[in-house]
Amino acid sequence: MPVPVLPPSTALADLATAGEHHAWLAGTTGVFTSRPSTPLVLSWTGDTWREEPLPDLPAAASLSGVSAAAPDDVWAVGNSAGRPLVLHYDGTAWQVVATPHIAWAKAVTAVHADDVHVVGAGRDALHFDGHRWRLRAATSSARESLQTITATGPHDVWAGGGGLAGAGPATYDYPVLVHWDGATWTEVAGPRTERGHVARLAAAAPHDVWLGHVRDTEGLRVHRWDGEQWNAVPAPEDTGRLSVHGVAAGWTWGVRATRGSFETRPAFHRWTGDAWTAVTLPDDLARASASHVGLATTGATTWAYLKTAAGVHVLRHTTP
Repeated sequence: MPVPVLPPSTALADLATAGEHHAWLAGTTGVFTSRPSTPLVLSWTGDTWREEPLPDLPAAASLSGVSAAAPDDVWAVGNSAGRPLVLHYDGTAWQVVATPHIAWAKAVTAVHADDVHVVGAGRDALHFDGHRWRLRAATSSARESLQTITATGPHDVWAGGGGLAGAGPATYDYPVLVHWDGATWTEVAGPRTERGHVARLAAAAPHDVWLGHVRDTEGLRVHRWDGEQWNAVPAPEDTGRLSVHGVAAGWTWGVRATRGSFETRPAFHRWTGDAWTAVTLPDDLARASASHVGLATTGATTWAYLKTAAGVHVLRHTTP
């Protein structure tokens, strides 16, 4: 699908959908350059992707998450000048929304117009009830960080990340998983994992939640909640050195290292009920070196994005 030409300094972060005909891709331009970074949102209008006009910001800013409750109710979050950046689209224009302070806004889920959660670094999360934003204690330590969130309804919201046990900066020492029941956040037991952090969560139903766990530099490991316990899901069998970067409900995405070079090929797999099936990509993309790979799924429609030397590409897959 045609995507506007974007500068090479573009970093893609997250994708949200609202049915088959509406999707939004969030990221940042000006990454690793001498210019201030600026937020980026692309929207699918039904026949093409276009860059959304965003409000001017007084300082460098970035986006890390996006979620849509409806085509005219979309939220994007990130950071600007050390403060959380929350943007809202009402079907006409994007506006900056003032919120209480959290250390670093990383992910958002819009359950309904009057039920939006934002998580990030530190103990507190943000919750919007349709009238105002409130701080909600989500973790037990300021050295714990939440970086992914998903929901099936107002009383079933999951968020995950990791925590640091030592005094200095380091990679995550242990995974963190919390659940919102409509009133409070509670820490819950996740899969039996050592070290690392919860990198991705995706809920299809209260009894069907997918979790991706990363330990050190290893690829993502997939687990699935059946309503009573977490069960390990075997990694996709794939030729080459596959590194799984993310998981959605019934999907994984990542890159496959090629022998004798530093190039990485995009790889998407779909769960068929008892095994993973590789999804065939167009020849030019299957052979391209890719980065910033991701996807989002709604019902039978799945959107995927990837960045190559030729630019940003967005694909749509419909399950029969």
